[in-house]
Amino acid sequence: MGAVNSVRKLTVDSLALLEQLEPNTAELVAKSAVRLRVQQLLQQKWPTCRVLPFGSSESGLGFGGCDVDLGIYFEDVDVDAQGQYLPQERINLLTSACEHLSGVYEVQQFVRNARVPVIKLWDPKQQVAFDVCVGGINALLNTAFLKHFGWMDPRVRPLVFAVKFWAKQRGINDSVNGMLSSYGYTLLLIFYLQSQHAEMQLPMALAHFYNLQSQKKLSVLLEGLQSFPAMDSPSTYGISEMESVGALLAGFFDFFAYRFNMEDEVVSIRMGKAVSKTTKWSHPSSWRLSIEDPFELAHDVGRVIFHRKGQEIIHSEFKRASTLLSKNYRLADICVPDHSSWNIVSSCYICCCKGHVTRRCGQLVRRHSSSVTSTFSDCWYCGDHGHYKAECPMLFFRSIPCLIKAADDYKILAKATSKPKCETISLSLVGIAKAPTSILIPVPSFPKAPWSKLPDAPLIEEEKTCAPQSLYVYVLFLAFVNVKVGTHRRIAD
Repeated sequence: MGAVNSVRKLTVDSLALLEQLEPNTAELVAKSAVRLRVQQLLQQKWPTCRVLPFGSSESGLGFGGCDVDLGIYFEDVDVDAQGQYLPQERINLLTSACEHLSGVYEVQQFVRNARVPVIKLWDPKQQVAFDVCVGGINALLNTAFLKHFGWMDPRVRPLVFAVKFWAKQRGINDSVNGMLSSYGYTLLLIFYLQSQHAEMQLPMALAHFYNLQSQKKLSVLLEGLQSFPAMDSPSTYGISEMESVGALLAGFFDFFAYRFNMEDEVVSIRMGKAVSKTTKWSHPSSWRLSIEDPFELAHDVGRVIFHRKGQEIIHSEFKRASTLLSKNYRLADICVPDHSSWNIVSSCYICCCKGHVTRRCGQLVRRHSSSVTSTFSDCWYCGDHGHYKAECPMLFFRSIPCLIKAADDYKILAKATSKPKCETISLSLVGIAKAPTSILIPVPSFPKAPWSKLPDAPLIEEEKTCAPQSLYVYVLFLAFVNVKVGTHRRIAD
Protein backbone atom coordinates (compact mmCIF):
# COMPACT_ATOMS: atom_id res chain seq x y z
CA MET A 1 0.00 0.00 0.00
CA GLY A 2 2.86 2.34 0.79
CA ALA A 3 4.37 1.86 -2.66
CA VAL A 4 1.04 2.63 -4.34
CA ASN A 5 0.64 5.80 -2.30
CA SER A 6 4.18 6.80 -3.21
CA VAL A 7 3.42 6.34 -6.92
CA ARG A 8 0.23 8.40 -6.57
CA LYS A 9 2.14 11.21 -4.87
CA LEU A 10 4.74 11.15 -7.63
CA THR A 11 1.96 11.40 -10.21
CA VAL A 12 0.40 14.34 -8.38
CA ASP A 13 3.79 16.05 -8.11
CA SER A 14 4.45 15.62 -11.84
CA LEU A 15 1.06 16.97 -12.88
CA ALA A 16 1.45 19.94 -10.55
CA LEU A 17 4.90 20.65 -11.99
CA LEU A 18 3.49 20.60 -15.51
CA GLU A 19 0.81 23.10 -14.56
CA GLN A 20 3.42 25.32 -12.93
CA LEU A 21 5.99 25.27 -15.75
CA GLU A 22 3.98 25.18 -18.97
CA PRO A 23 3.58 28.52 -20.81
CA ASN A 24 0.32 30.40 -20.42
CA THR A 25 -1.92 31.62 -23.23
CA ALA A 26 -0.53 35.16 -23.21
CA GLU A 27 3.01 33.86 -23.70
CA LEU A 28 1.95 31.65 -26.59
CA VAL A 29 0.23 34.59 -28.28
CA ALA A 30 3.34 36.77 -27.84
CA LYS A 31 5.61 34.10 -29.33
CA SER A 32 3.29 33.68 -32.30
CA ALA A 33 3.35 37.44 -32.88
CA VAL A 34 7.16 37.43 -32.86
CA ARG A 35 7.29 34.70 -35.49
CA LEU A 36 4.86 36.55 -37.74
CA ARG A 37 6.74 39.85 -37.40
CA VAL A 38 10.11 38.23 -38.15
CA GLN A 39 8.64 36.65 -41.27
CA GLN A 40 7.28 40.00 -42.45
CA LEU A 41 10.67 41.65 -42.00
CA LEU A 42 12.59 38.94 -43.84
CA GLN A 43 10.07 38.81 -46.69
CA GLN A 44 11.11 42.36 -47.52
CA LYS A 45 14.42 40.86 -48.68
CA TRP A 46 13.26 37.37 -49.66
CA PRO A 47 9.60 37.40 -50.83
CA THR A 48 9.42 33.58 -50.89
CA CYS A 49 10.72 33.30 -47.34
CA ARG A 50 8.79 31.46 -44.65
CA VAL A 51 9.71 31.62 -40.95
CA LEU A 52 8.54 28.48 -39.17
CA PRO A 53 8.75 27.53 -35.49
CA PHE A 54 10.35 24.31 -34.32
CA GLY A 55 11.82 22.88 -31.13
CA SER A 56 10.32 22.42 -27.68
CA SER A 57 8.37 25.67 -27.73
CA GLU A 58 6.43 24.46 -30.76
CA SER A 59 6.13 20.80 -29.74
CA GLY A 60 4.52 21.71 -26.42
CA LEU A 61 7.38 20.24 -24.41
CA GLY A 62 9.08 23.53 -23.51
CA PHE A 63 8.92 25.42 -20.24
CA GLY A 64 7.29 28.79 -19.97
CA GLY A 65 9.82 31.50 -20.74
CA CYS A 66 11.94 29.27 -22.98
CA ASP A 67 13.40 30.64 -26.20
CA VAL A 68 11.52 30.34 -29.48
CA ASP A 69 13.36 28.51 -32.26
CA LEU A 70 12.64 29.92 -35.71
CA GLY A 71 13.85 28.51 -39.01
CA ILE A 72 14.18 30.37 -42.31
CA TYR A 73 12.76 28.41 -45.26
CA PHE A 74 12.33 29.27 -48.93
CA GLU A 75 9.31 28.11 -50.91
CA ASP A 76 11.24 28.13 -54.20
CA VAL A 77 14.05 25.90 -52.85
CA ASP A 78 13.71 22.16 -52.31
CA VAL A 79 13.63 21.43 -48.59
CA ASP A 80 16.21 18.66 -48.85
CA ALA A 81 18.55 20.93 -50.84
CA GLN A 82 18.24 23.63 -48.18
CA GLY A 83 19.26 21.08 -45.58
CA GLN A 84 22.51 20.51 -47.48
CA TYR A 85 23.66 24.13 -47.23
CA LEU A 86 27.28 24.46 -46.17
CA PRO A 87 28.01 26.23 -42.87
CA GLN A 88 29.36 29.30 -44.66
CA GLU A 89 26.24 29.52 -46.81
CA ARG A 90 24.11 29.44 -43.68
CA ILE A 91 26.26 32.12 -42.07
CA ASN A 92 25.91 34.34 -45.14
CA LEU A 93 22.12 34.00 -45.09
CA LEU A 94 22.00 34.74 -41.36
CA THR A 95 24.24 37.77 -41.82
CA SER A 96 21.75 39.21 -44.30
CA ALA A 97 18.86 38.33 -42.00
CA CYS A 98 20.61 40.00 -39.08
CA GLU A 99 20.85 43.26 -41.02
CA HIS A 100 17.06 43.33 -41.43
CA LEU A 101 16.25 42.28 -37.88
CA SER A 102 18.75 44.35 -35.91
CA GLY A 103 16.71 47.53 -36.35
CA VAL A 104 13.74 46.02 -34.52
CA TYR A 105 15.26 43.46 -32.17
CA GLU A 106 18.28 43.34 -29.92
CA VAL A 107 20.95 41.03 -31.33
CA GLN A 108 22.42 39.30 -28.31
CA GLN A 109 24.75 36.85 -30.04
CA PHE A 110 25.67 35.50 -33.46
CA VAL A 111 26.91 31.95 -32.98
CA ARG A 112 28.84 31.10 -36.14
CA ASN A 113 30.87 28.06 -35.08
CA ALA A 114 27.99 25.89 -33.84
CA ARG A 115 26.80 22.74 -35.58
CA VAL A 116 23.86 24.88 -36.73
CA PRO A 117 24.79 28.61 -36.90
CA VAL A 118 22.22 30.73 -35.09
CA ILE A 119 21.37 34.34 -34.20
CA LYS A 120 20.08 34.94 -30.66
CA LEU A 121 17.72 37.91 -30.42
CA TRP A 122 15.47 39.63 -27.90
CA ASP A 123 12.13 41.34 -28.50
CA PRO A 124 11.83 44.11 -25.89
CA LYS A 125 8.19 44.75 -26.79
CA GLN A 126 6.91 41.21 -26.43
CA GLN A 127 9.56 40.25 -23.85
CA VAL A 128 10.44 37.14 -25.84
CA ALA A 129 13.86 35.65 -26.55
CA PHE A 130 14.20 33.81 -29.84
CA ASP A 131 16.79 32.13 -32.04
CA VAL A 132 16.89 32.32 -35.82
CA CYS A 133 18.66 29.79 -38.03
CA VAL A 134 18.45 28.43 -41.56
CA GLY A 135 15.91 25.65 -41.19
CA GLY A 136 15.97 22.06 -42.40
CA ILE A 137 13.37 19.38 -42.98
CA ASN A 138 14.46 17.27 -40.01
CA ALA A 139 13.77 20.09 -37.55
CA LEU A 140 10.15 20.29 -38.70
CA LEU A 141 9.67 16.53 -38.73
CA ASN A 142 11.24 16.08 -35.32
CA THR A 143 9.08 18.78 -33.80
CA ALA A 144 5.91 17.39 -35.35
CA PHE A 145 6.72 13.87 -34.16
CA LEU A 146 7.37 14.95 -30.56
CA LYS A 147 4.21 17.05 -30.61
CA HIS A 148 2.24 14.08 -31.92
CA PHE A 149 3.76 11.74 -29.33
CA GLY A 150 2.74 14.11 -26.55
CA TRP A 151 -0.73 14.53 -28.02
CA MET A 152 -1.42 10.82 -28.36
CA ASP A 153 -0.75 10.03 -24.70
CA PRO A 154 -1.49 12.51 -21.89
CA ARG A 155 1.24 10.97 -19.73
CA VAL A 156 4.05 12.13 -22.00
CA ARG A 157 4.05 15.87 -21.29
CA PRO A 158 4.13 15.63 -17.47
CA LEU A 159 6.86 12.98 -17.78
CA VAL A 160 8.96 15.14 -20.11
CA PHE A 161 8.54 18.20 -17.90
CA ALA A 162 9.53 16.22 -14.79
CA VAL A 163 12.64 14.74 -16.43
CA LYS A 164 13.75 18.05 -17.95
CA PHE A 165 13.21 19.88 -14.66
CA TRP A 166 15.20 17.21 -12.79
CA ALA A 167 18.09 17.48 -15.27
CA LYS A 168 18.08 21.28 -15.05
CA GLN A 169 17.99 21.37 -11.26
CA ARG A 170 20.78 18.82 -10.96
CA GLY A 171 22.97 20.64 -13.48
CA ILE A 172 23.22 17.87 -16.08
CA ASN A 173 21.51 19.46 -19.10
CA ASP A 174 24.30 21.76 -20.34
CA SER A 175 25.24 20.37 -23.75
CA VAL A 176 27.74 23.18 -24.38
CA ASN A 177 29.82 21.93 -21.46
CA GLY A 178 29.63 18.23 -22.12
CA MET A 179 26.30 17.22 -20.63
CA LEU A 180 23.27 15.84 -22.42
CA SER A 181 20.81 18.36 -23.89
CA SER A 182 17.16 18.61 -22.86
CA TYR A 183 16.33 17.16 -26.26
CA GLY A 184 18.54 14.18 -25.45
CA TYR A 185 16.68 13.51 -22.20
CA THR A 186 13.38 13.72 -24.08
CA LEU A 187 14.59 11.06 -26.50
CA LEU A 188 15.69 8.86 -23.59
CA LEU A 189 12.22 9.10 -22.08
CA ILE A 190 10.44 8.26 -25.34
CA PHE A 191 12.78 5.32 -25.89
CA TYR A 192 12.03 4.02 -22.40
CA LEU A 193 8.28 4.26 -23.03
CA GLN A 194 8.69 2.47 -26.36
CA SER A 195 10.88 -0.31 -25.03
CA GLN A 196 8.69 -1.04 -22.01
CA HIS A 197 5.22 -0.52 -23.48
CA ALA A 198 4.33 -1.90 -26.91
CA GLU A 199 1.41 0.51 -27.32
CA MET A 200 3.88 3.41 -27.33
CA GLN A 201 5.73 2.19 -30.44
CA LEU A 202 3.41 4.13 -32.80
CA PRO A 203 4.71 2.43 -35.97
CA MET A 204 2.10 4.07 -38.22
CA ALA A 205 3.00 7.52 -36.95
CA LEU A 206 6.71 6.96 -37.48
CA ALA A 207 6.07 5.60 -40.98
CA HIS A 208 4.02 8.70 -41.82
CA PHE A 209 6.80 11.06 -40.74
CA TYR A 210 9.50 9.06 -42.50
CA ASN A 211 7.47 9.19 -45.72
CA LEU A 212 7.28 12.96 -45.43
CA GLN A 213 11.06 13.07 -45.17
CA SER A 214 11.28 12.43 -48.91
CA GLN A 215 9.14 15.45 -49.79
CA LYS A 216 11.00 18.17 -51.66
CA LYS A 217 8.43 20.98 -51.73
CA LEU A 218 7.87 22.96 -48.56
CA SER A 219 4.14 23.40 -49.22
CA VAL A 220 3.60 19.64 -49.61
CA LEU A 221 5.59 18.94 -46.45
CA LEU A 222 3.60 21.41 -44.35
CA GLU A 223 0.32 20.05 -45.69
CA GLY A 224 1.38 16.55 -44.70
CA LEU A 225 2.31 17.67 -41.20
CA GLN A 226 -1.00 19.46 -40.69
CA SER A 227 -3.26 16.73 -42.07
CA PHE A 228 -2.02 13.82 -40.00
CA PRO A 229 -5.23 11.80 -39.38
CA ALA A 230 -4.58 10.63 -35.81
CA MET A 231 -3.82 14.06 -34.40
CA ASP A 232 -7.45 14.55 -33.31
CA SER A 233 -7.80 11.33 -31.29
CA PRO A 234 -5.63 11.21 -28.18
CA SER A 235 -5.76 7.98 -26.21
CA THR A 236 -4.86 6.90 -22.72
CA TYR A 237 -4.38 3.24 -23.76
CA GLY A 238 -6.29 2.10 -20.66
CA ILE A 239 -4.05 3.53 -17.97
CA SER A 240 -3.81 1.53 -14.76
CA GLU A 241 -2.22 2.62 -11.49
CA MET A 242 0.98 0.75 -12.32
CA GLU A 243 1.15 2.60 -15.65
CA SER A 244 0.56 6.03 -14.16
CA VAL A 245 2.88 8.99 -14.59
CA GLY A 246 4.49 8.27 -11.22
CA ALA A 247 5.15 4.61 -11.98
CA LEU A 248 6.57 5.42 -15.41
CA LEU A 249 8.81 8.15 -14.02
CA ALA A 250 10.27 5.83 -11.38
CA GLY A 251 10.74 3.16 -14.03
CA PHE A 252 12.55 5.61 -16.31
CA PHE A 253 15.21 6.39 -13.72
CA ASP A 254 15.62 2.72 -12.81
CA PHE A 255 15.95 1.74 -16.47
CA PHE A 256 18.86 4.06 -17.28
CA ALA A 257 20.46 3.64 -13.87
CA TYR A 258 20.67 -0.14 -13.85
CA ARG A 259 19.10 -1.87 -16.85
CA PHE A 260 20.20 -0.16 -20.05
CA ASN A 261 23.48 -1.47 -21.50
CA MET A 262 25.17 1.84 -22.26
CA GLU A 263 28.49 0.31 -23.30
CA ASP A 264 27.13 -1.84 -26.13
CA GLU A 265 23.74 -0.42 -27.14
CA VAL A 266 22.33 2.64 -28.90
CA VAL A 267 19.05 4.32 -28.01
CA SER A 268 16.96 4.10 -31.20
CA ILE A 269 13.45 5.56 -31.32
CA ARG A 270 13.29 4.69 -35.01
CA MET A 271 13.58 0.98 -34.19
CA GLY A 272 11.75 1.20 -30.88
CA LYS A 273 14.47 -0.89 -29.28
CA ALA A 274 18.18 -0.82 -28.54
CA VAL A 275 20.58 -1.56 -31.40
CA SER A 276 24.21 -2.60 -31.26
CA LYS A 277 26.79 0.18 -31.24
CA THR A 278 29.10 -1.78 -33.51
CA THR A 279 26.25 -2.23 -35.98
CA LYS A 280 25.10 1.38 -35.88
CA TRP A 281 28.38 3.31 -35.79
CA SER A 282 31.67 2.74 -37.57
CA HIS A 283 33.53 4.28 -34.61
CA PRO A 284 31.51 3.43 -31.48
CA SER A 285 32.40 4.89 -28.09
CA SER A 286 31.63 2.45 -25.30
CA TRP A 287 32.16 4.89 -22.44
CA ARG A 288 29.14 7.15 -23.00
CA LEU A 289 25.47 7.17 -23.92
CA SER A 290 24.73 6.91 -27.62
CA ILE A 291 21.40 8.23 -28.93
CA GLU A 292 20.34 7.98 -32.56
CA ASP A 293 18.47 11.04 -33.80
CA PRO A 294 15.06 9.80 -35.04
CA PHE A 295 15.34 11.59 -38.39
CA GLU A 296 18.99 12.51 -38.83
CA LEU A 297 20.13 8.93 -38.46
CA ALA A 298 23.85 9.67 -38.78
CA HIS A 299 23.71 12.08 -35.84
CA ASP A 300 24.53 10.78 -32.37
CA VAL A 301 22.78 13.11 -29.90
CA GLY A 302 24.99 11.73 -27.13
CA ARG A 303 28.25 12.86 -28.72
CA VAL A 304 27.99 16.18 -26.87
CA ILE A 305 29.22 14.25 -23.81
CA PHE A 306 32.90 14.86 -24.50
CA HIS A 307 34.48 13.70 -21.24
CA ARG A 308 34.20 10.59 -19.09
CA LYS A 309 33.46 12.62 -15.97
CA GLY A 310 30.41 14.12 -17.63
CA GLN A 311 29.02 10.66 -18.37
CA GLU A 312 29.84 9.49 -14.84
CA ILE A 313 27.96 12.44 -13.34
CA ILE A 314 24.91 11.80 -15.53
CA HIS A 315 24.84 8.11 -14.62
CA SER A 316 25.29 8.83 -10.92
CA GLU A 317 22.31 11.21 -11.05
CA PHE A 318 20.14 8.49 -12.59
CA LYS A 319 21.15 6.11 -9.81
CA ARG A 320 20.55 8.74 -7.14
CA ALA A 321 17.05 9.51 -8.44
CA SER A 322 16.18 5.82 -8.72
CA THR A 323 17.40 5.11 -5.19
CA LEU A 324 15.46 8.00 -3.66
CA LEU A 325 12.24 7.09 -5.46
CA SER A 326 12.58 3.47 -4.33
CA LYS A 327 12.59 4.83 -0.78
CA ASN A 328 9.31 6.72 -1.36
CA TYR A 329 10.84 10.18 -1.72
CA ARG A 330 8.92 12.90 -3.59
CA LEU A 331 9.71 14.58 -6.90
CA ALA A 332 10.97 17.69 -5.12
CA ASP A 333 13.53 15.57 -3.28
CA ILE A 334 15.17 14.20 -6.41
CA CYS A 335 15.15 17.65 -8.04
CA VAL A 336 16.61 19.66 -5.17
CA PRO A 337 20.00 21.19 -6.13
CA ASP A 338 22.98 19.62 -4.38
CA HIS A 339 24.96 22.49 -2.85
CA SER A 340 28.03 20.28 -2.58
CA SER A 341 27.93 19.20 -6.23
CA TRP A 342 30.39 20.36 -8.87
CA ASN A 343 27.98 22.83 -10.50
CA ILE A 344 27.53 24.67 -7.19
CA VAL A 345 31.04 24.67 -5.74
CA SER A 346 32.86 25.03 -9.08
CA SER A 347 32.25 25.81 -12.72
CA CYS A 348 34.23 22.89 -14.17
CA TYR A 349 33.54 19.24 -13.35
CA ILE A 350 36.82 18.03 -14.87
CA CYS A 351 39.25 19.86 -12.59
CA CYS A 352 36.65 21.06 -10.01
CA CYS A 353 37.96 24.62 -10.21
CA LYS A 354 36.28 27.97 -10.57
CA GLY A 355 37.19 30.63 -13.10
CA HIS A 356 36.38 28.66 -16.25
CA VAL A 357 33.61 26.49 -17.63
CA THR A 358 34.19 22.86 -18.53
CA ARG A 359 34.62 23.43 -22.26
CA ARG A 360 37.51 25.82 -21.49
CA CYS A 361 39.29 23.48 -19.08
CA GLY A 362 43.03 23.28 -19.66
CA GLN A 363 42.88 19.49 -19.48
CA LEU A 364 40.94 19.49 -22.76
CA VAL A 365 43.74 21.09 -24.79
CA ARG A 366 44.55 18.83 -27.70
CA ARG A 367 47.84 18.21 -29.42
CA HIS A 368 47.11 20.51 -32.34
CA SER A 369 49.35 22.61 -34.54
CA SER A 370 47.01 25.59 -34.34
CA SER A 371 46.10 27.62 -31.30
CA VAL A 372 42.50 26.43 -31.41
CA THR A 373 41.47 24.47 -28.34
CA SER A 374 39.18 21.53 -28.93
CA THR A 375 36.42 20.74 -26.45
CA PHE A 376 36.47 17.06 -27.31
CA SER A 377 38.56 14.19 -26.06
CA ASP A 378 41.79 13.39 -27.87
CA CYS A 379 40.59 9.80 -28.21
CA TRP A 380 36.93 9.21 -28.98
CA TYR A 381 37.41 5.45 -28.55
CA CYS A 382 38.16 5.45 -24.81
CA GLY A 383 37.29 9.06 -23.96
CA ASP A 384 40.71 9.75 -22.43
CA HIS A 385 43.22 12.47 -23.26
CA GLY A 386 46.85 12.47 -24.24
CA HIS A 387 46.58 10.21 -27.27
CA TYR A 388 44.58 9.84 -30.47
CA LYS A 389 42.37 6.88 -31.33
CA ALA A 390 45.04 5.37 -33.61
CA GLU A 391 47.35 5.13 -30.59
CA CYS A 392 44.70 4.06 -28.08
CA PRO A 393 46.00 1.20 -25.92
CA MET A 394 42.52 -0.29 -25.70
CA LEU A 395 42.60 -1.02 -29.45
CA PHE A 396 45.19 -3.73 -28.88
CA PHE A 397 42.49 -5.78 -27.16
CA ARG A 398 40.35 -5.81 -30.27
CA SER A 399 43.16 -6.64 -32.68
CA ILE A 400 43.98 -10.00 -31.04
CA PRO A 401 41.05 -12.46 -30.98
CA CYS A 402 42.11 -14.35 -27.86
CA LEU A 403 42.25 -11.14 -25.84
CA ILE A 404 38.64 -10.08 -26.29
CA LYS A 405 37.66 -12.03 -23.17
CA ALA A 406 40.57 -10.46 -21.29
CA ALA A 407 39.36 -7.00 -22.25
CA ASP A 408 35.88 -7.77 -20.94
CA ASP A 409 37.32 -9.19 -17.71
CA TYR A 410 39.43 -6.09 -17.29
CA LYS A 411 36.37 -3.84 -17.54
CA ILE A 412 34.77 -5.79 -14.69
CA LEU A 413 37.95 -5.59 -12.64
CA ALA A 414 38.36 -1.87 -13.28
CA LYS A 415 34.83 -1.20 -12.05
CA ALA A 416 35.39 -3.24 -8.90
CA THR A 417 38.73 -1.73 -7.91
CA SER A 418 40.05 1.79 -8.19
CA LYS A 419 43.60 0.60 -8.95
CA PRO A 420 44.19 -3.08 -9.75
CA LYS A 421 47.39 -4.28 -8.12
CA CYS A 422 47.87 -7.99 -7.64
CA GLU A 423 44.72 -9.39 -9.26
CA THR A 424 44.51 -11.92 -12.07
CA ILE A 425 42.58 -12.01 -15.31
CA SER A 426 41.40 -15.14 -17.08
CA LEU A 427 42.61 -15.09 -20.68
CA SER A 428 40.46 -17.26 -22.89
CA LEU A 429 42.30 -19.12 -25.64
CA VAL A 430 39.20 -20.63 -27.22
CA GLY A 431 39.50 -20.50 -30.99
CA ILE A 432 43.28 -20.62 -30.97
CA ALA A 433 44.04 -23.70 -28.91
CA LYS A 434 42.79 -27.12 -29.93
CA ALA A 435 40.94 -27.46 -26.67
CA PRO A 436 39.31 -24.68 -24.60
CA THR A 437 41.72 -23.50 -21.98
CA SER A 438 42.46 -20.46 -19.87
CA ILE A 439 45.53 -19.02 -18.25
CA LEU A 440 45.77 -16.58 -15.39
CA ILE A 441 47.75 -13.42 -16.01
CA PRO A 442 48.91 -11.33 -13.05
CA VAL A 443 47.90 -7.69 -13.30
CA PRO A 444 50.76 -5.52 -12.02
CA SER A 445 50.24 -1.89 -11.14
CA PHE A 446 52.42 0.21 -13.42
CA PRO A 447 52.65 3.99 -13.21
CA LYS A 448 51.73 6.00 -16.27
CA ALA A 449 54.84 6.31 -18.41
CA PRO A 450 55.89 6.19 -22.05
CA TRP A 451 55.96 2.70 -23.47
CA SER A 452 59.76 2.74 -23.82
CA LYS A 453 60.20 3.16 -20.07
CA LEU A 454 58.13 0.15 -19.10
CA PRO A 455 59.80 -3.02 -17.80
CA ASP A 456 59.85 -6.09 -19.99
CA ALA A 457 56.58 -7.97 -19.97
CA PRO A 458 56.39 -11.46 -18.49
CA LEU A 459 56.01 -14.16 -21.11
CA ILE A 460 53.40 -16.78 -20.38
CA GLU A 461 53.61 -20.02 -22.32
CA GLU A 462 50.57 -22.01 -23.24
CA GLU A 463 50.72 -25.78 -22.69
CA LYS A 464 52.06 -27.47 -25.80
CA THR A 465 49.32 -30.09 -25.58
CA CYS A 466 46.73 -27.48 -26.44
CA ALA A 467 48.18 -26.13 -29.68
CA PRO A 468 50.96 -26.85 -32.17
CA GLN A 469 52.49 -23.50 -31.40
CA SER A 470 53.62 -21.96 -28.19
CA LEU A 471 51.77 -18.72 -27.64
CA TYR A 472 53.37 -16.07 -25.52
CA VAL A 473 51.11 -13.27 -24.42
CA TYR A 474 51.85 -10.35 -22.21
CA VAL A 475 49.55 -7.67 -20.93
CA LEU A 476 50.85 -4.50 -19.33
CA PHE A 477 48.29 -2.55 -17.37
CA LEU A 478 48.83 1.17 -16.91
CA ALA A 479 46.56 2.63 -14.23
CA PHE A 480 42.90 2.32 -15.14
CA VAL A 481 42.52 1.82 -18.88
CA ASN A 482 45.93 2.18 -20.51
CA VAL A 483 46.78 -1.28 -21.75
CA LYS A 484 49.42 -2.58 -24.14
CA VAL A 485 49.19 -6.08 -25.53
CA GLY A 486 51.68 -7.99 -27.66
CA THR A 487 52.09 -11.53 -28.93
CA HIS A 488 55.13 -13.67 -29.62
CA ARG A 489 54.98 -17.00 -31.43
CA ARG A 490 57.60 -19.63 -32.12
CA ILE A 491 57.28 -22.95 -33.90
CA ALA A 492 57.21 -25.80 -31.41
CA ASP A 493 59.83 -28.52 -31.67
